[in-house]
Amino acid sequence: MAFRKKVKSIVNNSNYGAEFKAFKLAPIIRGWRNYHRYCKMSGSRFSLWYLNHRAWQVFNKQSHLNRHQTDALIKKAFPAVPYSESKHVMVSGDASPFNGDLVYWSKRESNHYDGPTAKVLRKQNHTCGYCGLKLTPGEEVNLHHLDGNHQNWKPKNLLVVHKSCHQYIHMSKG
Repeated sequence: MAFRKKVKSIVNNSNYGAEFKAFKLAPIIRGWRNYHRYCKMSGSRFSLWYLNHRAWQVFNKQSHLNRHQTDALIKKAFPAVPYSESKHVMVSGDASPFNGDLVYWSKRESNHYDGPTAKVLRKQNHTCGYCGLKLTPGEEVNLHHLDGNHQNWKPKNLLVVHKSCHQYIHMSKG
Protein backbone atom coordinates (compact mmCIF):
# COMPACT_ATOMS: atom_id res chain seq x y z
CA MET A 1 0.00 0.00 0.00
CA ALA A 2 2.80 2.43 0.88
CA PHE A 3 4.57 1.48 -2.34
CA ARG A 4 1.51 2.36 -4.46
CA LYS A 5 1.07 5.67 -2.61
CA LYS A 6 4.70 6.56 -3.26
CA VAL A 7 4.40 5.77 -6.98
CA LYS A 8 1.10 7.65 -7.28
CA SER A 9 2.53 10.72 -5.53
CA ILE A 10 5.41 10.86 -8.02
CA VAL A 11 3.17 10.27 -11.06
CA ASN A 12 0.58 12.84 -9.97
CA ASN A 13 3.09 15.50 -8.87
CA SER A 14 2.71 18.47 -11.21
CA ASN A 15 6.09 19.96 -10.24
CA TYR A 16 7.99 17.36 -12.27
CA GLY A 17 8.18 16.75 -15.99
CA ALA A 18 7.70 13.28 -17.45
CA GLU A 19 11.46 12.69 -17.85
CA PHE A 20 12.17 13.48 -14.21
CA LYS A 21 9.21 11.36 -13.06
CA ALA A 22 10.56 8.40 -15.04
CA PHE A 23 13.99 8.98 -13.50
CA LYS A 24 12.51 9.00 -9.98
CA LEU A 25 10.23 6.00 -10.55
CA ALA A 26 12.80 3.59 -12.03
CA PRO A 27 14.74 2.72 -8.83
CA ILE A 28 11.53 2.42 -6.79
CA ILE A 29 9.89 0.04 -9.28
CA ARG A 30 13.11 -1.93 -9.80
CA GLY A 31 13.55 -2.34 -6.05
CA TRP A 32 9.97 -3.51 -5.58
CA ARG A 33 10.30 -6.01 -8.41
CA ASN A 34 13.64 -7.30 -7.13
CA TYR A 35 12.17 -7.75 -3.65
CA HIS A 36 9.28 -9.80 -5.04
CA ARG A 37 11.16 -11.64 -7.78
CA TYR A 38 10.83 -15.11 -6.18
CA CYS A 39 7.11 -14.72 -5.41
CA LYS A 40 4.18 -15.84 -7.50
CA MET A 41 3.59 -12.63 -9.46
CA SER A 42 0.58 -13.68 -11.51
CA GLY A 43 -2.06 -12.31 -9.13
CA SER A 44 -3.64 -8.88 -9.44
CA ARG A 45 -2.10 -7.94 -6.10
CA PHE A 46 1.30 -7.74 -7.76
CA SER A 47 0.11 -6.23 -11.02
CA LEU A 48 1.60 -2.87 -11.89
CA TRP A 49 -0.62 -2.52 -14.93
CA TYR A 50 -2.86 0.17 -13.39
CA LEU A 51 0.09 2.22 -12.16
CA ASN A 52 1.78 1.79 -15.52
CA HIS A 53 -1.37 2.82 -17.39
CA ARG A 54 -1.95 5.87 -15.17
CA ALA A 55 1.67 6.96 -15.63
CA TRP A 56 1.32 6.57 -19.39
CA GLN A 57 -1.79 8.80 -19.39
CA VAL A 58 -0.05 11.48 -17.30
CA PHE A 59 3.15 11.38 -19.36
CA ASN A 60 1.23 11.50 -22.65
CA LYS A 61 -0.56 14.74 -21.61
CA GLN A 62 2.69 16.66 -22.02
CA SER A 63 2.54 18.53 -25.29
CA HIS A 64 6.16 17.94 -26.32
CA LEU A 65 5.86 14.12 -26.12
CA ASN A 66 4.31 11.87 -28.73
CA ARG A 67 3.12 8.36 -27.89
CA HIS A 68 6.39 6.72 -28.93
CA GLN A 69 8.39 8.98 -26.63
CA THR A 70 5.85 8.27 -23.87
CA ASP A 71 6.27 4.52 -24.40
CA ALA A 72 10.05 4.89 -24.12
CA LEU A 73 9.70 6.86 -20.88
CA ILE A 74 7.35 4.23 -19.45
CA LYS A 75 9.90 1.52 -20.23
CA LYS A 76 12.50 3.54 -18.31
CA ALA A 77 10.12 4.22 -15.41
CA PHE A 78 8.89 0.61 -15.14
CA PRO A 79 12.00 -1.49 -15.86
CA ALA A 80 11.55 -5.21 -16.40
CA VAL A 81 13.15 -7.46 -13.79
CA PRO A 82 13.42 -11.21 -14.41
CA TYR A 83 11.69 -13.38 -11.85
CA SER A 84 11.11 -17.04 -11.21
CA GLU A 85 8.86 -18.70 -8.69
CA SER A 86 10.32 -21.12 -6.18
CA LYS A 87 13.98 -20.67 -7.01
CA HIS A 88 14.89 -22.37 -3.76
CA VAL A 89 18.10 -24.36 -4.02
CA MET A 90 17.77 -27.86 -2.53
CA VAL A 91 20.57 -29.29 -0.38
CA SER A 92 22.02 -32.46 -1.84
CA GLY A 93 21.76 -35.78 0.06
CA ASP A 94 24.27 -35.93 2.89
CA ALA A 95 25.63 -32.39 2.64
CA SER A 96 26.06 -30.50 5.88
CA PRO A 97 27.65 -27.13 6.66
CA PHE A 98 29.65 -28.93 9.35
CA ASN A 99 31.34 -31.55 7.16
CA GLY A 100 33.95 -29.10 5.87
CA ASP A 101 32.94 -29.17 2.21
CA LEU A 102 33.37 -25.42 1.62
CA VAL A 103 33.40 -25.82 -2.17
CA TYR A 104 29.87 -27.30 -2.20
CA TRP A 105 28.49 -24.64 0.12
CA SER A 106 30.11 -21.74 -1.70
CA LYS A 107 28.73 -23.01 -5.02
CA ARG A 108 25.30 -23.43 -3.42
CA GLU A 109 25.41 -19.86 -2.10
CA SER A 110 26.35 -18.55 -5.54
CA ASN A 111 23.01 -19.86 -6.84
CA HIS A 112 21.35 -17.11 -4.81
CA TYR A 113 23.06 -14.49 -6.96
CA ASP A 114 22.24 -13.63 -10.54
CA GLY A 115 23.64 -11.49 -13.33
CA PRO A 116 27.21 -10.26 -13.18
CA THR A 117 27.78 -11.40 -9.59
CA ALA A 118 27.04 -15.04 -10.45
CA LYS A 119 29.22 -14.92 -13.57
CA VAL A 120 32.19 -13.44 -11.70
CA LEU A 121 31.72 -15.92 -8.83
CA ARG A 122 31.97 -18.84 -11.26
CA LYS A 123 34.99 -17.26 -12.96
CA GLN A 124 36.74 -16.83 -9.59
CA ASN A 125 35.88 -20.43 -8.58
CA HIS A 126 33.81 -19.17 -5.62
CA THR A 127 36.73 -17.51 -3.89
CA CYS A 128 37.25 -13.94 -2.74
CA GLY A 129 39.13 -11.97 -5.39
CA TYR A 130 41.12 -10.08 -2.74
CA CYS A 131 42.09 -12.54 0.01
CA GLY A 132 41.65 -15.80 -1.93
CA LEU A 133 39.53 -17.55 0.74
CA LYS A 134 36.44 -19.57 -0.18
CA LEU A 135 33.15 -17.73 0.17
CA THR A 136 31.19 -19.50 2.92
CA PRO A 137 27.42 -19.59 3.48
CA GLY A 138 25.93 -16.51 5.07
CA GLU A 139 28.82 -14.21 4.17
CA GLU A 140 27.93 -11.04 2.36
CA VAL A 141 29.75 -10.48 -0.89
CA ASN A 142 30.20 -7.28 -2.86
CA LEU A 143 31.08 -6.54 -6.46
CA HIS A 144 34.21 -4.38 -6.62
CA HIS A 145 34.92 -2.27 -9.70
CA LEU A 146 38.67 -2.42 -10.29
CA ASP A 147 38.91 0.91 -12.13
CA GLY A 148 36.56 2.68 -9.68
CA ASN A 149 34.05 3.46 -12.43
CA HIS A 150 30.67 2.14 -11.27
CA GLN A 151 29.25 2.51 -14.80
CA ASN A 152 31.83 0.06 -16.22
CA TRP A 153 30.21 -3.40 -15.95
CA LYS A 154 32.69 -5.29 -18.14
CA PRO A 155 33.59 -8.69 -16.63
CA LYS A 156 37.30 -7.83 -16.55
CA ASN A 157 36.52 -4.80 -14.35
CA LEU A 158 34.53 -6.75 -11.73
CA LEU A 159 35.76 -8.65 -8.70
CA VAL A 160 33.64 -10.48 -6.11
CA VAL A 161 35.04 -9.92 -2.63
CA HIS A 162 33.96 -10.40 0.98
CA LYS A 163 32.18 -7.37 2.41
CA SER A 164 35.01 -6.88 4.91
CA CYS A 165 37.63 -7.13 2.13
CA HIS A 166 35.69 -4.57 0.10
CA GLN A 167 35.68 -2.17 3.05
CA TYR A 168 39.41 -2.74 3.54
CA ILE A 169 40.12 -2.04 -0.14
CA HIS A 170 38.33 1.30 0.04
CA MET A 171 39.82 2.22 3.43
CA SER A 172 43.35 1.67 2.16
CA LYS A 173 42.71 3.91 -0.88
CA GLY A 174 41.75 6.87 1.31
